[in-house]
Parts: sequence; structure tokens; C-alpha cells
Amino acid sequence: MTTFLAIACGLSFGLIMLGFFTDRAAVKARINGANGMPILAALILSFLGSLGVAVIAGIFGGWAILGWILLLTIPYHVGLAALLIWRLQSLATGVAEIERTARERWMTRKS
Repeated sequence: MTTFLAIACGLSFGLIMLGFFTDRAAVKARINGANGMPILAALILSFLGSLGVAVIAGIFGGWAILGWILLLTIPYHVGLAALLIWRLQSLATGVAEIERTARERWMTRKS
């Protein structure tokens, strides 16, 4: 059961990080329109997958483990979402600041 849960947790984390890196690449390339949709989709898929993992673990490992997985999956997803969205926001702020500074330099040279 431990191996199954470790693989499920690794796949969940990998899926969420794939969404994060997709959003991160869009922010760095200054592409408008992504707006966090990849990370949101990854978080939803990961959460739904965690529900399936909880049911499978409950069937094969006892129903008590189902409760523990459900109890831990909510803070895991909320905490990871908050951390990654905070990181994306700080990256977007940094990119906007660099762009603003470059625009100001260009305007002063033009004058």
C-alpha cells in the first residue's frame, strides 16, 4: 500500500508541477491569456485523482486509510496551490517591473 500511495503522490506532484512550469513559461515569455488555467486544471485533475486513490486505498487497505487520505489531500492541494500561485505572482511582478524599467529607459532615450 505504501508503494501505491507513494506513486500516486509522485504522479500528483508531477502533474501539478507540469501545470506550474507551463504557466511559468507563459509568464516568462510574456504570453497573455494563460492566466493560471494550466495550474488550475492540474490541481483539479490531481484532486479528482486523489479521490480515486482514496477509494482504492480504502478498498484494499482498510476504510480508515480512506479517511486519512481524504483528510490530508485537502491541505496538500490548498497549500501547494497557494505556494505555487504566490510564486507565479511574484514572477509576474518581477517581469512587469523589468518591462516597465525598459520602457522608461527607452522613453528617456527617445526624448
